[in-house]
Amino acid sequence: MGLHPVEAGPGAFKAALGSLAASVTVITLSGAGRPLGMTATAFSSVSLDPLLILVCVNRSTRSYEHIAAAGRFGVNILGSAAREISDHCARPGADKALRPEWLAPEDGWRSPALAGALAFLDCAIERDVHAGTHAVLIGAVDGIGLGATHEPLLHFRGTYRQLRARNHHPRPRPLPITLEEPA
Repeated sequence: MGLHPVEAGPGAFKAALGSLAASVTVITLSGAGRPLGMTATAFSSVSLDPLLILVCVNRSTRSYEHIAAAGRFGVNILGSAAREISDHCARPGADKALRPEWLAPEDGWRSPALAGALAFLDCAIERDVHAGTHAVLIGAVDGIGLGATHEPLLHFRGTYRQLRARNHHPRPRPLPITLEEPA
C-alpha cells in the first residue's frame, strides 16, 4: 500500500505528524511558586555553537505564560520508566504540579529537573517566535545534566513505544573503516 492524497486539514496534519516517532520530553518550569511540567514531543537541537535547542508550546496555556514570565525552562528527556510523569504532565487543562519524589536535587539548576531523566537541559529563552497557535521557544542551554542509561520513552501514532533490538550485542561492533591519506 502506498501513499494516497488526503485533504490537508488539522486531522490529517496530526495523523501525518503522529507518524514521526519522537522522544518524549517534559518541559519544566517554576510557576506560581512551585515546579510545573508539560509533556512535549516538539523538541529539537538547533546549534552546537552556541548551544541552542527549541521547543514548541501552545500560547494559550498557563505553562506558556509561566515560561514567558520566568524567561527560562528545563527540558527533561524521559526514559521508558517515566510514563506516569509524562501522562501527568500531558493532561489538558489539569494542574501539572510535579510531585516532590519526581524531582532531582537542586544542584545549581535554575529550572526544575526530573530525577529519572536520561538528560536535562537548563535553558534561558533566547527567542520567542509566535507561529500560529504556538510559540517556538529557542533556548540557550546554560546547564546540562546526564542521567540514567536506560531505554528512552518514545511516542508514535498516539501511543508509547519502546526500542526493540533484533540482535542485542553487549558492545557495539566496530565498523570496518579504512582511512586513506589524500593523494
